[in-house]
Amino acid sequence: MQLSYLSSSPGIKGAIKSAPEDFLVEEISEDGTILELDKPFSKPDTPGRFVHFVLQKKNWSTSSALSEIADRLRMNPRYLNAAGNKDKTAITTQLASAGGITKDKLLSLAIKDIKINGAWTAADKVRMGALLGNRFTIKIQDANPSASEQVNIIFGELGGLFPNYFGEQRFGSSRKNTARIGELILRDGYEEAVKLFLCGLEGEENEQARLARKELADTNDYSRALSYFPKNLKLERSMLAHLSKRPDDYPGALKQLPRNILLLFIHAFQSQMFNQLLSERIKEKELTLEKGEYYCGETLGFPDISKAEAEGWIAGKIIGYETPLNEREETLLEKLNVSKESFRMKSMPEIASRGTYRTLLAPMKDFNFSRDSCVFRFSLPAGAYATVAMAEFMKG
Repeated sequence: MQLSYLSSSPGIKGAIKSAPEDFLVEEISEDGTILELDKPFSKPDTPGRFVHFVLQKKNWSTSSALSEIADRLRMNPRYLNAAGNKDKTAITTQLASAGGITKDKLLSLAIKDIKINGAWTAADKVRMGALLGNRFTIKIQDANPSASEQVNIIFGELGGLFPNYFGEQRFGSSRKNTARIGELILRDGYEEAVKLFLCGLEGEENEQARLARKELADTNDYSRALSYFPKNLKLERSMLAHLSKRPDDYPGALKQLPRNILLLFIHAFQSQMFNQLLSERIKEKELTLEKGEYYCGETLGFPDISKAEAEGWIAGKIIGYETPLNEREETLLEKLNVSKESFRMKSMPEIASRGTYRTLLAPMKDFNFSRDSCVFRFSLPAGAYATVAMAEFMKG
């Protein structure tokens, strides 16, 4: 769906992420320290069996980079963790950790387009969400000739803020079907969810995978599909192995997927609802506090939903089974034919979601635009998407 813009002026158009060098992401640690690109960084060693390290990568997703590191170290990938997930088509830094190895072994790794900018021992692993935000440096290619003037106008309209929508990365890297699968699971539509995951062709870029998915859709022969589904589609193959023995056990097939993958489906659907509700409010110019919302404060200049205040940033709802609904949210759930009780996931309680909060707007801190090179630089809070911020300036 087309989401509403907060600004009204025409955008500068252009292309984003034309090359990794055009999209730089430097993680901001919880204490405000920026993990700068190509800059050594370390902390004093403390007793413990974990090694914390600064991962710099180019053209790698966070998960694939950590998997490659695990392979090289001959260890299980589940012993590696990161504070956040970073874009693939980019050059990025981030805090990560590995359990049960020495830092010398980690620092000795030689992997193309992966660097370790520093390492130190620690008592605990790095946990997801343990970051304050990210600093972005983004070059736009082929923007309109009037870009400089237009950027200034749009930034003035925004007042340094932008809609805190979930970005397209939230909905799947290429096939963009995670929200739909989550919706089907919530409705107990397990068969359709499984078949969409296995056979969905929209956005499939790999020709071998595309042919395999199409053949399975035509034949529904799960046993035979194991002979031709690409080996790299490990998640799909785990489901096929189960279905080859129990062809009608679609809930069981879904449970072959790791819990974090199943949660991605549910979270994507919740994110889609958040986007729809926020877009509606921006279109109506209705960004005042609504029933069940609250004002939150800040930490080091970024919104902090753990701090309830008398005034501040409006924390909107990501709907789950404990969410206190208002009329707007009830209307959306009725339209989608989903109840908040669906999020209890009685058939899969391990992925139940009680709901949470997210600010409706997010700040672009330390904003700078270079008119000569058409380069944007700004910092965003953790969980906010630079592609969403840039959409306000590019508009298409």
